[in-house]
Amino acid sequence: METPNMRKRWFEFVATVRKRMSRKLKKDVTHRDAMKEASGLWPKEKAKILNKLKRERRKQEKSQISSPESKAE
Repeated sequence: METPNMRKRWFEFVATVRKRMSRKLKKDVTHRDAMKEASGLWPKEKAKILNKLKRERRKQEKSQISSPESKAE
């Protein structure tokens, strides 16, 4: 399980927002403009990322707990 590198995730999110804005506005959008737009949306996206990581961790822990019990029987 990798630790979340939020800086990397932030720039990936900005790239996604930039593509979305370019399609919507039908012109190229600068990285800086995309960052301005993304800053308002980031808290919600960050929560999604962290929740996904928590889910994966719980799933992994659950599988580790259940696998030794099934082997013992």
